[in-house]
Amino acid sequence: MIAVLSAHVSFDRAASAQSAQQQQKPPAGAPKQSANDLKPAFDALRVKDYARAERILKPMAERKDVRAQFMLGAEIYGFAQSPLYDLGKAIPLLRDAAERGFPRAMAVYAGALAEGAGVQQDKVEAYKYMALASRLKVPDTEVMLARLSSEMTDEELDRAKKAADAFVPRQ
Repeated sequence: MIAVLSAHVSFDRAASAQSAQQQQKPPAGAPKQSANDLKPAFDALRVKDYARAERILKPMAERKDVRAQFMLGAEIYGFAQSPLYDLGKAIPLLRDAAERGFPRAMAVYAGALAEGAGVQQDKVEAYKYMALASRLKVPDTEVMLARLSSEMTDEELDRAKKAADAFVPRQ
């Protein structure tokens, strides 16, 4: 599911970086982010040089750049065709980016939660993050919400909706 969602949540990488820049307010004193700082990683991924992309993105992810966390988690460690595929590395990156409000990370992390891929299955949390991603206009999330809601009790669905409504991204 995480690989499937990764593909479903495929994105125009430059647009993704720009939207992340608009949505995520950097902490005071943080370096300014631009879509261009991800270009070398995009170029490496385009030619399937996952090791190079990892070397570029890892320092950025360690500095809590949600764009880099998402790309490492979804495109390098969470992508089943990557030679660096490792859900043990992917999930913490995706969780952190989702908890900090990065829309595409919310969708991919929700998919992992829904299926129990690399994380304990939790449909309430999955629905919460998928609903948040849907509100932020991530493509294909409505279909996943419908599927999740069909698999949940009314009480679970109510808890998930309340959790989504109460969500505040952390810094």
